[in-house]
Amino acid sequence: MACGEITAGSLVDCTALPAAGTRAVAYVMNYDDVESYTESGGKITAINLAATKLAYKFTGLGNSFKSSVDFARSANTGLGHYKHKESMIIYERTQAQKDNIKEIGNGRFVVALMLNGVDSDSIILLGKDVGIQLLAGEVWNAFANEGLFVLNFSTPEGETENEQALPQSIYVTSRSATIAMLDALLT
Repeated sequence: MACGEITAGSLVDCTALPAAGTRAVAYVMNYDDVESYTESGGKITAINLAATKLAYKFTGLGNSFKSSVDFARSANTGLGHYKHKESMIIYERTQAQKDNIKEIGNGRFVVALMLNGVDSDSIILLGKDVGIQLLAGEVWNAFANEGLFVLNFSTPEGETENEQALPQSIYVTSRSATIAMLDALLT
């Protein structure tokens, strides 16, 4: 098959439209701590971390976590690639959290993010191929966002490192089993 051949169409089912938006729950893992992924039917069914490595759960309120994906075409190869983006508000301003954000500024991560809805595609993984990292720019303003930290992540800048696809769905056998698999990465 040639690069870019279409292999499926799309039909609308007005009775089963997916919910837009995200839930304010994210599981963040250091990119280098992920040893492998187990997949079935194109979906991730397990995330396998190196021994002693953990995921870290971030929670928020309402629409405090946002996610999007940009498409771009390489000027060199003409192939398409994707920029995964995520924004989250951190509701703690303790020194420990400031120290954590300092470390986040030097890291690269994969993020399991919950979307609204309960279907088998409502939990996704950002950064699977090359990870996402904190973008340069404002992370705190005492006069905006109620004085909370706002962290904006993206696939690394430039044409060198890119995601090859949209964020992949994570699904075990049910939504609750998927959440249990993610929760097990915390301990």
